[in-house]
Amino acid sequence: MKKIIVFMLCLCTSQAFSQYYKEYNWAKKPTLHKLSEKEAKESSVGILEKYIVEYKVPTFGNQVQKFETTHTIARVLDEKGIKTHNTVYISMYDVIDIIDIKARTITPDGKITLLNKDNIKEVKNVEEYGDFKIFAIEGAEKGAEIEVLYTLEKEYSAFGRDVLQKSYPIRKVEYNFIYGEMPGRIKAYNAKGEFVEKSYNKKTGKQLVLENIVPMIEEEYATPDANKTYVAFQCFGPGTNVTDSMLWNNVVTNITQGLFPETANTDVASIVETILKEQKTDDYTKAYLVDDYIKKNYTIVKNNNAQLSDIDYILKNKSASELGIIQVYAHFLKAANVEYMPVITSNVYEHKFDSAFFNPGALREFLIYIPKAYNYIAPNRIDYRLSEIPPSILGNTGIFVNNKKQYNFYKITQKDPDYSRIVRNMNISFKEDMEYVQINQEQEYYGHWAMSNRAFLNLAPEQSIKEFEDYLTSSGIEDKVVKKYETKNQEMKQLEYNIPFLVSTSITSESLLEEAGDSYIFQVGKVIGTQSELYQETERINPIHMQYPNRYNYEIIVDVPAAYEVEGLESLVIKKELLNEEGVQKCKFESNYRLEGNKLIITIEEFYKEFEYDISEYEGFREVINAASDFNKAAILMNPKE
Repeated sequence: MKKIIVFMLCLCTSQAFSQYYKEYNWAKKPTLHKLSEKEAKESSVGILEKYIVEYKVPTFGNQVQKFETTHTIARVLDEKGIKTHNTVYISMYDVIDIIDIKARTITPDGKITLLNKDNIKEVKNVEEYGDFKIFAIEGAEKGAEIEVLYTLEKEYSAFGRDVLQKSYPIRKVEYNFIYGEMPGRIKAYNAKGEFVEKSYNKKTGKQLVLENIVPMIEEEYATPDANKTYVAFQCFGPGTNVTDSMLWNNVVTNITQGLFPETANTDVASIVETILKEQKTDDYTKAYLVDDYIKKNYTIVKNNNAQLSDIDYILKNKSASELGIIQVYAHFLKAANVEYMPVITSNVYEHKFDSAFFNPGALREFLIYIPKAYNYIAPNRIDYRLSEIPPSILGNTGIFVNNKKQYNFYKITQKDPDYSRIVRNMNISFKEDMEYVQINQEQEYYGHWAMSNRAFLNLAPEQSIKEFEDYLTSSGIEDKVVKKYETKNQEMKQLEYNIPFLVSTSITSESLLEEAGDSYIFQVGKVIGTQSELYQETERINPIHMQYPNRYNYEIIVDVPAAYEVEGLESLVIKKELLNEEGVQKCKFESNYRLEGNKLIITIEEFYKEFEYDISEYEGFREVINAASDFNKAAILMNPKE
């Protein structure tokens, strides 16, 4: 009798703390949800997206269990909406067991179609994202609701991340994080709401409820993927006391193994002596030569072969993993006696690094900072050499590690605000009794412009290189004839800091000149090439993020024929600017002109001192961007003198 009582007490205790997902279910009698007038105009609407992440310590044993439940209801209103929701992909990454999968469709006339589980298929390695369970939704039609509910048991992981914002509007998102007596933390990003504590069958947890989530859309000058609403969480085993500081220290200790050798490999030392022969002894030159040599002689291989992180194997076979190649740089820089600091960060277009909340998924990019040169080596960028920070990283935070394996977090910025700029000088004349226009142009590209141009001309296929000439010889002039096209300083290896990439061109065009009786209309604005436009009619979702600060300076000298005089010069006068609170220009487009005899001299100055602008500054920023496009449409009239 005593054994029965004990058993019943254990059973009651187990039931009192039963798992939340086991009790959660969808409505027994579903009905279509009423849509607002605005929702009814969408292709699809997420009525509900509910997530349950539940950690549990089993009754027997101490291996933490993890269960994930996803419940979605979507209304599909046209063919695009149906296509978005009628195939369900469930990742099998780290899945131990499928607890349950069910789905149903409710049509406008009330017909309910349930998922036939025999139709669930497993597909291996879908687009390199691993294995998936896939099934098609049956009975989907315009106006129907598609409902999916599934629970997975997954391998225990202390960390996780879920993206909540999608390409369609969502009426309600609910995220439930249940960690019980274990130490758990969760944080919402880019969300108009915060997690609050909640009890789930007497188990501790936190809940986030968000309403009316707007769809994330692709916008120019933005980082939409990194800006999506998402959550990141941590949950450790019972009785543990893990802090972010401990986690960062652990990462630094593990990742920097082999990155600070006491002595350089002897073979490497011999190579370094050769490549540095008769060169300057400053850290910029030495680091540049090391970077150039490694990128010409080593290959980064993306697979899980452990040998690709073994320095002896790498030096012998000239192949390395993304972390292994850092060891190569470490030995070369050590041999060259160059001070360096490994940097761990993220691609700013994918993830905004948060030093206040440890998330291993953010540790995706490796850099090497050369303090005395104030420049960076990007080991995985074959198109880059030692320079200012690549645009894909600029503005993110990174972990900078010194040779004592001490670390600090810093925002990764650009040392020289005028690093990237374009200078164009044009001379325009009219030939063969006003039959065509001739444009002689000298261009100077600095910074990232120079880097990307060089990389394209050295690494792109021949056909693409030929097409690239259009960009360098006034894009947007369809009938142009290229009479001259020369480039200088186009080699990837440029030891002088920020030496410009030079282009000298001469083109002719008939279409720029249009007869108007005895007069001529000259489409002078087109000579600056095709310009970006921001004529977005929908409400802006993302703050502005440019690739990098940049500047443009043009001087256009038009030789007006002696027999003509010009009108319509007011179209050449444009000024748009965005000022900060102190009245200082943050970005500007300004064009103007002056007449000196028969020469019309047009000057253009356009600059963006910052690469990040708040969404509240969007209208001012857009006016500056569009000003360049407006100038591209400018034309002047040349009339015969009386």
